Amino acid sequence: MPEYDVFVVPTRLANQLVIDLKADYGSFMKAFTQQKNRFFSQYPETDDMSREILNYLRGTINRRGPQLLGAELTAAVRDNDEELVMYIVQELFKEWAPKIEVDVACKQLSYEDISAESYMQFWEDFEAEGLGEVMTRADLADLPEIFPLVDPVMGKPLSEFDLGDMVFFLILSVKNKDKLERLKQMYPKHFSETRNVVPISGTLVAKELVKGKKGEYYLIKVDLGEGLVGKGLVPKSVKVMADYSRFQEKVSSVARGQQNWEQKLNEMLNSEKPKQIERVEPKVSSTVKVGSGDFLIAFLITLLIIGILLIASYFFML
Repeated sequence: MPEYDVFVVPTRLANQLVIDLKADYGSFMKAFTQQKNRFFSQYPETDDMSREILNYLRGTINRRGPQLLGAELTAAVRDNDEELVMYIVQELFKEWAPKIEVDVACKQLSYEDISAESYMQFWEDFEAEGLGEVMTRADLADLPEIFPLVDPVMGKPLSEFDLGDMVFFLILSVKNKDKLERLKQMYPKHFSETRNVVPISGTLVAKELVKGKKGEYYLIKVDLGEGLVGKGLVPKSVKVMADYSRFQEKVSSVARGQQNWEQKLNEMLNSEKPKQIERVEPKVSSTVKVGSGDFLIAFLITLLIIGILLIASYFFML
């Protein structure tokens, strides 16, 4: 099922919109989010205009069939057929603006890329969401910190997990040295000298919906074994791995390439940590998806810059 985001600006503001369609996924999403937030804050009409077209898109995609649309886009992107992607997107908008022009950029992303972006975005928003106090509650402060494996294609949101279900995750941070040593003894093949590098499975023992200033999150507790419990804070919209066979595949993939895997972890941990949350090592989670044959097909409907501008013109020419 495709996921998408759109914002619209009037033509009088078009010269303020600077987004590089050819940028890498992380850079593009960062620029897109920053500019969307800026326009919504400075020019309230862009929020109203964007909401209208999002409502139109939801209705159109639901009528067409989200799964069918996702399959069509997946095939087109996998074949690197930008013309077909452009045609599919134009069809989505034809009832809104029949003569719309569209510019498209698309590429395949690995699970590693999408997992990294999802979690890095979460930590960038951590303080702004007012979540700092949650993780330091009396019942949570000393617990190891975990984050589930992200599976955007075959996974499911935590709202669909029941207590007692299996959860697959990496342990990001263990403040208590005794607990760290116990975990290393329990899972000797899953830890390097300093950190958890191979995913672990545990049982979901608690789940609580937490509201931030802008979004919603699930606060979870997971049984790590031998009386140890881990904590995690996960955006409500994130789909996490739910299939044990896929988990085993990932563990095997990671174990086979553990040296390169650990080097990748170190690179992630040492790059651009959010200053306000150095208490944890958030970017470890970005490496939970490295199956060489696995690709998440990202159709970036958010890249329709020319289309967006023309739609904005349509509004203001009426």
